Parts: sequence; structure tokens; C-alpha cells
Amino acid sequence: MFIVVSKWSVKPGQWPEFESRAKQVRRAILANDGVSFVHGFKSEQGDAVAVVGYRDQAAYSAVVNDPSGPFAKALAEHGLEDMSEWVWSERGEVLPD
Repeated sequence: MFIVVSKWSVKPGQWPEFESRAKQVRRAILANDGVSFVHGFKSEQGDAVAVVGYRDQAAYSAVVNDPSGPFAKALAEHGLEDMSEWVWSERGEVLPD
């Protein structure tokens, strides 16, 4: 499994609308083949954090790295970047048990 953790900075006063739109983006991502789970939470610092599990790195790449792919379409359709800014992401394979 390939996991990605991303931090997003939400513009002041935008949390209620961000939460609504981010929920739609999470649903759109989860609907793709190879996506195992999608979770989001508000960090203690007040930022949004997304945690997404993919079957493997190829599934991640198919969803996220295509400029006209599912992730880019979901961001554009729901205007998430109008009210937030991507800060960073950490990615990697799950360690064996």
C-alpha cells in the first residue's frame, strides 16, 4: 500500500465552506480504482490534513499526477484551491509488519 499525507492551509474564515468542498473532493478521489481510503482532519495548528491510501504507487500516480486526471478535476470542480493552499505532502510505501 502507498500512503500520502498532505497538509493544506485554509484561508481565514473559509473553514465551513472548505469542509463541505473537501468532503466532495474526498468522495471523488475514493471513487477511483486503486484508492483504498481517504480521511481528512483539522490539525492542532488549524490546517487541513488529508490521508489517502492507494493500492500502490502506480494507482497514486494515475489519480494524482495526471494534470487532467481525477484529482485535478476534483480540485477544479469544487474550487478547493480558491480557499486553501497546498503546503506539503509526504508519500511512501507502508512498512512491512
